[in-house]
Amino acid sequence: MDKGFWSRISARGAWWIGVMALVGCGGAYQPSRAAPFDAQPEAEINDEDVRKAFEARPQLGETLHVAYYTFDPKKAGDTQGMLAALPGVASVYRIPPLLVTGQRRYQEDQSWAPPKEMSLKKLRLLAARARADVLVVVDHGYRWGGVNGLAALNILLVPVFFVPFLDNEVESYVEAFVIDTRNGYLYGHVTEDEKSGPKFATLYADGAETIADQHWEHLRAKIGADLTKLLADERAQASVAKPATPATPPPAAPAKPAAPSPAPPPPPSAR
Repeated sequence: MDKGFWSRISARGAWWIGVMALVGCGGAYQPSRAAPFDAQPEAEINDEDVRKAFEARPQLGETLHVAYYTFDPKKAGDTQGMLAALPGVASVYRIPPLLVTGQRRYQEDQSWAPPKEMSLKKLRLLAARARADVLVVVDHGYRWGGVNGLAALNILLVPVFFVPFLDNEVESYVEAFVIDTRNGYLYGHVTEDEKSGPKFATLYADGAETIADQHWEHLRAKIGADLTKLLADERAQASVAKPATPATPPPAAPAKPAAPSPAPPPPPSAR
C-alpha cells in the first residue's frame, strides 16, 4: 500500500471522529450534576425525625404561597408559570441555586468539584424564610441513543449525508414533590414520562434537544394537571376530616309564670 492510501484513511478517520463529536454518541441531559440531591442525609436522621414524620398532618389552606426549587435553570421560567397557574396559589418564589449550592448564575457546571451540601431540610428552611406554605421540588431530564449500527457505513464518507445512522429516540421525564414547609408532610409525588423520536434518522432530522423541548411542553402541562388534582384532593380530604362545628341551639323560650294558687276558703263565722 502506498503512503497516499494510508493518509486518506487517516484523514477519513479524523473526519469521522469530528463527525461523531458533533452528533454525539448518545447520552443523558442531567442539569445541576454538581449538586446531587439527598432528600434526607443519613447524618440528619434520628428517632425524633421519624416520630415527627408520623405526627405531621396536612394543613393546606385555600390560599397558598409556594416556594420551588428546580434542578434545570433553563426551565425555571416555565416552571414558575405552571405553578402560578395552579388554583389557589397566591405567590410563587424560586429558591435560587446561589442559596442552595453557591452556584452563580453564569458559573459553569464543575462536575469535578466536591458535591455541595443539599438536603430537604435546607430547602424547607429557605422556603420558610420566604414565608411559603408549600415547597415544590421539580426535576427534569432526558436521554437519547446517539448513533445506531448504520454508523459503520460512514467510514465511506459520502453515506453520512443520507444514511439514517442517528438514534434520535428520546426519553424525557418530569417529576415534582409537594412538601409542607412547616412540618415536612409529603402531600404527594407526581411524575410524567414521554418517549418518541426515530431510532433511524439522518443528519437533517430534528435532533435530540429539539425533541426533548417538544416533550417538555407536553410534560409541563401534564404535571400541572397532576398538581392541580393533588391539591384539590388534599383540600377535599382536609374538609372531610375537619370536625363539623355544632349548630348553636336556638334560645330557650322564657318560662311562663305559674298560675296563682286558689285562695283558701274563708273560715266559718263564729256564732
